Amino acid sequence: MTTGIHHVAVRVRDLERSIAFYERHFGLSVASRATLGSGARIAFLAHPAGGAQLELIAGLHDHLDGDGLVHHVAFGVADVPAAFARLREAGVELLEDAPQTLASGRQLFSCRGPDGERLQVSGG
Repeated sequence: MTTGIHHVAVRVRDLERSIAFYERHFGLSVASRATLGSGARIAFLAHPAGGAQLELIAGLHDHLDGDGLVHHVAFGVADVPAAFARLREAGVELLEDAPQTLASGRQLFSCRGPDGERLQVSGG
């Protein structure tokens, strides 16, 4: 039986640029870094509140048949409209004109990270 989600890995082109993006816009910080035997560099980013980590991988050149694609990484926020406004003001590419409200009342929107990865911002 699993104990929860440990991390989600996202391939990136520029590790430092991606670290700066996630630090600035999502409050993550580097928990650890490593260089793999292949030469790929990785960084695990953590949120101060804990939970799953985001692994950024730069320089990974192998792609095996069956490797999945990450559809999106979702970040929880207390105030979705405020997060939307803050990211829009910062020039982050937003995929909607405004946050969506689901039938359950939960609000969310999507944006792009520095390598085009799809990110979702969701309220409780």
